[in-house]
Amino acid sequence: MKLWVTIYNELFMGKLKGIIQLTGKFDGLSFYEMNGKIVVRKTGGFDGDKIKNNANYARVRENSSEFAHCAKVGKYFRSAFSSCLMPLRIPYVHNHIVSLFQGILKLDEIQKRGNRTVRNGMLTSEGKKALLAFEFDKTQKFSRYFPFKMEVDFTAGSLKVLDFCASTLIAPKGADQVQLQLHVAKLDFEHFRTPITQTSSMTLINLNDATTYDLVLSYTPTLEDSNIPIAVLEVVFFQKVNGSFVPLKGGGMKIVWIDNNSFY
Repeated sequence: MKLWVTIYNELFMGKLKGIIQLTGKFDGLSFYEMNGKIVVRKTGGFDGDKIKNNANYARVRENSSEFAHCAKVGKYFRSAFSSCLMPLRIPYVHNHIVSLFQGILKLDEIQKRGNRTVRNGMLTSEGKKALLAFEFDKTQKFSRYFPFKMEVDFTAGSLKVLDFCASTLIAPKGADQVQLQLHVAKLDFEHFRTPITQTSSMTLINLNDATTYDLVLSYTPTLEDSNIPIAVLEVVFFQKVNGSFVPLKGGGMKIVWIDNNSFY
């Protein structure tokens, strides 16, 4: 899909240079603004009927079908964790998440190209690793400011942060407190039913605390089913202002566990 778009852009689109700024159609060319610049392309476009039926466009149809599936999975995933994802206001996070699921989909060893699914890709060890390695914010790694090993027990309903020490966190300037909360969502990537979610209580810790200990966040687990449980840790830094805690930019979230044993 990316290659197809790149070829199209190179063949049919260009940038307008000079002081004259046009928009609209003129002599077989279309002028319009994109990302603050005037671009020009030939009028017309692809033949929709050929794309739908011509054998030469089979690969285009396969790519389109799988991209639509990944976009749907991405939206479903974001909705499950919107409460902690939206406040971060990460630029282009939807595109970033869709790219993650496109990579996982390609690991599907069950279906043929054009019918591959994200769920099947997650059945592989590579799919799980890709999910756990994912960074919501491309500009900074979660481990940079939260360098602790973690263990999640879905049966007991707990996340253990090993050898946690608040004073070693790399916090934003002016931060006084850090808040930790675990979010667990059981996702149905096949029928896209409403996710079953659980959260731990919010744990607020003073950043001056130099004590080292195993920090445990607990939640109430539900009965096992065919849905896929995914755990996300949310970290928010606060500054105390006039007796109130104000959230600061610099926190984040990380996928800390996925339970493959719940598949099928």
